[in-house]
Amino acid sequence: MALIPELIIFDCDGTLVDSETVNNIALLEVINEICPHQYDLDHAYHHWMGKTVSTILLQIQMETGYVFTDPDIAQKYIAKVNHMYASELRPVDGALEVVRACQQKTKTCVASNGERGNVIYSLTLCKFIPDFFQDTTIFTKIQVSRPKPAPDLFLFAAHQLDTDPARTMVVEDSVAGVQAGVAAGMSVIGFTGTSHDPVSQEKRLRTAGATHVISRLIHINEYINN
Repeated sequence: MALIPELIIFDCDGTLVDSETVNNIALLEVINEICPHQYDLDHAYHHWMGKTVSTILLQIQMETGYVFTDPDIAQKYIAKVNHMYASELRPVDGALEVVRACQQKTKTCVASNGERGNVIYSLTLCKFIPDFFQDTTIFTKIQVSRPKPAPDLFLFAAHQLDTDPARTMVVEDSVAGVQAGVAAGMSVIGFTGTSHDPVSQEKRLRTAGATHVISRLIHINEYINN
């Protein structure tokens, strides 16, 4: 039977809050307004999940040669996302209950590639703040040199919470997040509950190094010793 980890790190978008579709629609609207190469939601799901806005823009540039010159793209995206969140954002099914149960057993935190303001806003809207997480247990890309898939963010979170990475569990819905957890020397559970194509996503997460893949967050209990 699995040992109780000393720390469980949850990703935010697509893991605790059901935001991936909202995020992708907002980013598509911003990018397609200025980029001559038009993208759709299916492309975003398959190529942009778990990546920062700057990484996505660089990826588009490398693929197409188009150079984004608008310095306010990230801010426009943030404004559009926040507007959509107010009416459309929901917690992932069972996420509040799972976090509550995990916190009765061990330390928990959030580590996200998202913009810090967006992450805190979404966690607040979905009632994770202030009951479960505070500023000191929410970690975002701005706090490290390299975002996921580099291990920096997860290692930073473990260090801040005085935890051995080898005794840390990561819960992630994206390939980039799974790769980051594996690179950090942590055990990684992949999550497909918010994926538009869970069967294919499970294969991608396992290939990236996820030890287990679950379709509902409640199944985390199967990998934590009671």
